[in-house]
Order: sequence, then structure tokens, then C-alpha cells
Amino acid sequence: MTSGAFLSMLRSLRNHVSSCVASSRPDIIHCHDVYASSAVISIATDNSIPILQTVHGPALYEAQMGGVDKQPCLREIIIQCERDAFQGVGHYICVDSGQAQILKDDYYVPNDRISVIFNCIDVDEVRCLANGHLPVPVCRPFFLVPRRLVVKNGVRYAIEAMLHVHDPAIELIVAGNGPLRVELERFASKLGLSDRIRFIGGIPRDQLMPLIARAKGVIIPSVPTNGVIEATSLAVTESMAIGTVPIASRIGGLVELIDNENTGLLISPADPKELARAMDSVISDDNYRKCLVKAAKAKAERDYSVHPWLTKIISIYNAMLRDEVAS
Repeated sequence: MTSGAFLSMLRSLRNHVSSCVASSRPDIIHCHDVYASSAVISIATDNSIPILQTVHGPALYEAQMGGVDKQPCLREIIIQCERDAFQGVGHYICVDSGQAQILKDDYYVPNDRISVIFNCIDVDEVRCLANGHLPVPVCRPFFLVPRRLVVKNGVRYAIEAMLHVHDPAIELIVAGNGPLRVELERFASKLGLSDRIRFIGGIPRDQLMPLIARAKGVIIPSVPTNGVIEATSLAVTESMAIGTVPIASRIGGLVELIDNENTGLLISPADPKELARAMDSVISDDNYRKCLVKAAKAKAERDYSVHPWLTKIISIYNAMLRDEVAS
């Protein structure tokens, strides 16, 4: 996207926000990215409406993965949006402790303006969807990688791990699209794994949940890339709720989601042999797998379901309205 097109998008967003605020006169405005926050700040005529932002990840870091450093004008616009948001918003909800630390270290946001609340899922809905029909025929036991095919998601390491998994009957299903798809398919072919790895592309959520439910494990093999470190992952919490073991890299918010060897398995990033050992442990010991699943389902209900999340969010809303937290 060019800087001109991006500025046009921001103007449209600001006009839309202005219209919504004028017509509804909200008590609180809750934004979910810096572009929304900067739009709200730009049209605010006073400080009577508290502004809250959920921080899912640094906008600049994400843009840098897409090559924004080659577009200095666009890069500066994104930086300015972040500056506006992280100076003008009253309170922040970070989806993991890493995002909170970035706010403190890079933008000097004081601790009393930050709360950490993990993303939530509707546990009942996820479990209902999991009972649906599989989107593709499955004849062999398999692990699932539900990832967009970009560098930071580390899918190549899940592919390489298949060289070291002991059971030759095990299949790997990759559900997701992205710019690396052709490269990853060639990589699997080069390793002689084309008959054990299936790329099924992006599929709707209601088709993904049955795949998660039938998988031996859900693999999130993320790696740090251009300063971006995986925050919380819905695929992890959804697999925990459904009753499938999550296996994820020991980085970022994933470490906060999974209690290693209790509710799932954490492995070193970019280490296909360690990932293969984790996969083997899930396949070879059914009692171990059942213990992981039982603990994971309980944790998803207790910590990641929509009801405790909503209680925390409403508590912050009320505190902001009473001026008990920064707003």
C-alpha cells in the first residue's frame, strides 16, 4: 500500500469514527489498534470520553515484516500513529506481558495505565464447532499446523520435524495460506516428505475446529522475526478448550498461555528435533496425553473463556468511569 492510499484510509476511518461518536455519544471508546486510537484522538474535542486500547502487537514491527522499511513515508505515518496512540490513550489492555513491556520500554507508558488480560474464546461455541464435519478426508493420525504461511510462524520447522518423528504413519496438515506456500511445498518435497505433509490452504473457522479436535496435537512453531515475537494465540487456547494438546515455541505470550508439561508442551523455537520429540511423546503415551488434555480443558474454562474475560473488561470500564484507573 502506498503512503497516499494509507492516508486516505486513515481519513476515511477518522470520518467514520467522528460520525459514530457524534451519533452515539459513548461513555467509553475501546479501540483495538493504534490506527483506531489515533483516529479517535484526532477527532476528540475534549477529554470527557475515556479512551481504552487493547494492544495486540506493535504496528511498526508487523509492518516491517511486510517490507515497510522500503517505504519511508509510509513507515513514518505508522510511527506517528503509534506515538499518537501511546501518548493520547488513557488506559491499555495488553494481551500478554510482552506487549506491556514494549509499552513501558519503547513508549514510556507508566505501569498504572496498563492492564494485562489474555484474549478469550467462547469455550462452548468452540466445542460445539469441533463436532462438525472434517473439511478434508483423513485416513492417518495427524498433527495440525493452523498458521498463516509467513516467516514468523515458523512452519518450515514443523515440516522439518517430520523427518525425526518416529512413527512413519503420522501426517502433518498445514491449514493456512500466505506468501511462503510455494516455497514451503518445495521444501517438503526436497525433504522427501510430500506424501506425509498436506497443505490445505486457508479454511473457515467452523471447518478448522473439527480438524483441531481430530488432531494428535496442534503445533504453533513461531520464531522471533524482525522484532516481532508471538503474542497470545487463539489456536492454542482453542485447542486447549477442545481437548487437543498444544505444542508451541517457548517465546512471547505462548509461555504465558501454556503451563509446560501440564497443559501443553513448550519447545525451543527453530528446533525441529526437539519439536519431533514433543510430538513423539504425545503419540507414544496415551495416559500422558490424557493428563495434558484434562488440565488444558480446565485451564481454558477457568482462564480463557469469555465470561472471566468479560468480567475483567467491565471492571476496567467501571474503574475508568469512576476515575479509579488512568483514563
